Amino acid sequence: MIHLRQTKGADAGRELEFKQDLIRIGRMPDSDLNFDPEVDLDASGRHAEIRNENGRYLLVDTGSRNGTWLNGQRIKHAALGDGDEIEFGRGGPKIFIASVRSDPSPRELTAGPPVGVPRRDLKFEPLAMPVTTATRLEDLRSQSRDLGRHDSPPRVRATSRVRRASRNSGFLWGAAGVLLLTALALIVSTTLQ
Repeated sequence: MIHLRQTKGADAGRELEFKQDLIRIGRMPDSDLNFDPEVDLDASGRHAEIRNENGRYLLVDTGSRNGTWLNGQRIKHAALGDGDEIEFGRGGPKIFIASVRSDPSPRELTAGPPVGVPRRDLKFEPLAMPVTTATRLEDLRSQSRDLGRHDSPPRVRATSRVRRASRNSGFLWGAAGVLLLTALALIVSTTLQ
């Protein structure tokens, strides 16, 4: 069992206790320990995990954008103990490890919901995030116009490339579908003759 206290972030002051073997941490609403998706922006959607492996709790960064810091040191994975402090992105939300019991009973090894503050409102939908991004891109465009620049900011160009690649991918899948249907039609017409 692991007892956590959030010391920094939108939900600072909350205390959580987990008895499960895998604790997913991030801004996504299905995370076991979830951060505010609009305030705790230094934390990634799927930032890190705490895993109970043979009675030892390990912190694992799951490819987060801003890194995971344990007691001031950036880590990819590390063992946790009482009194440790985890920071999710430099300047992001912080969690204090109040206690770790390293010899769990079989009853505690079964997955269960965290005890303490209930999860965040699940009305947050990850698919709504591009709207926020689009608003920010629009802000960047207006800032660019205000500065008298005629070229779009780098993020806008990168987004255009992604859209172009997506269009090209759709075209290729469509062409592959047409070829497959043509081949199927030839096979059917040959067998019917």
